[in-house]
Amino acid sequence: MLYALMAMVAQLPVPTAPGAPPLPPLHGGRAEMTCPVGGARFEAVTTPVYSTMGRRPDEKPYSDVPFPRPIAECPDNGLVIFADYSPDEIRQLATWIATPTYQTMRSTESPFYRAYWLAVKVGRPMADALELLLPAIWQAKQLDGDDRRRPKTTRYQNVFIDGVEKMPAEVPPDDRLWLQEQAANALREMGKWAAADKMLALAGTLVPQTTRPALAIYFKRLNVVIARHDPSDEPLDMIPDVQAALICKRKKPATPFEVAYCAKPEIAKIYQ
Repeated sequence: MLYALMAMVAQLPVPTAPGAPPLPPLHGGRAEMTCPVGGARFEAVTTPVYSTMGRRPDEKPYSDVPFPRPIAECPDNGLVIFADYSPDEIRQLATWIATPTYQTMRSTESPFYRAYWLAVKVGRPMADALELLLPAIWQAKQLDGDDRRRPKTTRYQNVFIDGVEKMPAEVPPDDRLWLQEQAANALREMGKWAAADKMLALAGTLVPQTTRPALAIYFKRLNVVIARHDPSDEPLDMIPDVQAALICKRKKPATPFEVAYCAKPEIAKIYQ
C-alpha cells in the first residue's frame, strides 16, 4: 500500500565522508525536486528519519513528528507527487492537472484528496488510491477542530466509504479486509452504528483468509468498540497504553467504560 511507505524505521546516524554534504536534519529538511510535468525545479519538505509509537484506529500514527507528513507539490501547476510516475501516467497527469476542476481543487481540497483524485484518473489500483484518502481525513479532522458536525472530515469519510463499497473484484483479500475495516471505523466515528456493523460483517468474511494477523486483531477490537457505541477517534482500548494513560490524565473519564479503563492498574501506574 502506498501510504505504508511512510512508516519508515528510525535509522542510526551514518558518518559522512570528508568533503561530503552534511546529512539532513533528523526530523526534516528540504529536498530539491523536479516536477514530472513541466520540469520546474522546487524545494519540498522532507522527513528522512522518524519513528512511530503505535496508531489510532484511523491509522494515523503516534509519532515525534506531526502527521500527515507534507506531500510534495509542484508550485506552478499544483501536481502532487504521491508516487513515481510512468511516462504514460505523466502524459495523463499533464492533461488532468490542466483542467479547471483540478486547478479549483488546489484552493479547496486537501493535497491528499487531490492525490486520490489523480490516482483514480490515471488508473492506479483502487486500494492504493483509497489509501491516499486516509491522510486527507486526518488533515480534515485538524481543520474541523471542535466543530462537532465535522463537515470536512465527514465529506472525505463518505468518499472513502463509497469507494470501499464500490471496490472492484480484483482487489486482493488482505487489502479488501483492511479497507473495509477502515470504512467500518469511519462509520463508527460518524455514529452510524448499523452501517458500521454491516461493513464490519463484510470484513469478517475475509478474516479467515488473511495473511496479516494484525488485521484479525483489529477486527476483534473494533467489533467491541462498535458494540458499545463509542465514536471517539481514540477509543482507549484501541490505542497504545501510554497514549490511553495520557488521555486519562488529560481529561476526566466521561463514560463508565472510560472510568473503569483508566482505573486499570497497568494504565493508572503510567500517569500517576
